[in-house]
Amino acid sequence: MTQSGSRLEPAEAVLQFLASVGSNAEAEFYLRLFRARARESFATIAVDASCLEHDADGVAVDLRFLSELGLTPVVVLGLDTPAAASEHRSVLQELLDDSAVPNQPLDFDVAPAQVVAATERGAIPLLVARDGDDQARLEQLARLLSALRSHKLIVLDPRGALDAHAQRLSVVNLSADYRALIDAGGLDARALRLVQASKRLVFDLVPHRLLVSVTSPLTLVHELFTVKGAGTLLRKGARVLRHVGWGGVDRERLRALLESSFGRAPSDALFAREVAHAYVADDYRGAALVFATPLGGYLSKFAVTREAQGEGIGQDLWSALLTDYPALLWRARAGNAIRAWYERQCQGRFSAGEWTVYFRGLAPEHVPAAIELALAQPIDF
Repeated sequence: MTQSGSRLEPAEAVLQFLASVGSNAEAEFYLRLFRARARESFATIAVDASCLEHDADGVAVDLRFLSELGLTPVVVLGLDTPAAASEHRSVLQELLDDSAVPNQPLDFDVAPAQVVAATERGAIPLLVARDGDDQARLEQLARLLSALRSHKLIVLDPRGALDAHAQRLSVVNLSADYRALIDAGGLDARALRLVQASKRLVFDLVPHRLLVSVTSPLTLVHELFTVKGAGTLLRKGARVLRHVGWGGVDRERLRALLESSFGRAPSDALFAREVAHAYVADDYRGAALVFATPLGGYLSKFAVTREAQGEGIGQDLWSALLTDYPALLWRARAGNAIRAWYERQCQGRFSAGEWTVYFRGLAPEHVPAAIELALAQPIDF
């Protein structure tokens, strides 16, 4: 958010700013999504001590912004530096009180019902972790996340993201990337602890699906309200089921996914054609359909729900289908919402009227035939 003077914006500017961080459609989608959840499960924000030492106003800006949107994150202080947590909470509480942001100081081991009651009143709970070692506090955090069914744990860190070998990490698939990331030795001690703690939370300690993101006070709004995000997202990774043909595919769930993603119902003719492989996320929030051709796989449909796009499930699908199809071709209309992503995945493209044909893994002499083949494919809506 724009931060100047007291750094606390007037309420009437909030919605206008929200639209400015991304497309209007993105902002509106995420706002509806967050408001549809129980207040206490929207997000838990763990604030690094250095954020409050150097940018307490920035944290207060974020919390006021969310409060004015009717969102009540659960704020946890002291996970990293418990000795200073009470003092930091007093500073943050004073800033929130001065800005008329409802809040409720609570102990970290409070009964979850009291946290729920605070959020139902529209008050942001401010919890302080004081006791125990790092692992004990992590397990206590896990019990809180589990009881509240928090969708996302957000770690506010001044650096805004994790780095490995001086390269910023955007998405970490804790199923596929964890071991290589740890063994490569490129994480500093702080980042290593965060990655290890995230893996324990996501796989062992929290029974429901949990996302962990690392971002800064300056980029929190972008992280929450845009598909691309701003920071590092750590996630379990989708389980992608590989179906040969249509066997095992729930066609009605797939049809609903395609209609939701493309805004139009797919035709029955699509399902009458013999698909070579259908790659489907086990929760049907993403799918890819590939037909066999003499030149390689033709990617007929690639669909991921908007929420799942922000979680990186598209990359899980993409990695699965490339295992089978090093040579791949597909097409998309000029207005396709993920056209920019397609351009990053392809090795070449050709524009022809309303269509752009993309390809990768093709020998140069096969490209003209591939373009002709792609343009000749039927319309499935």
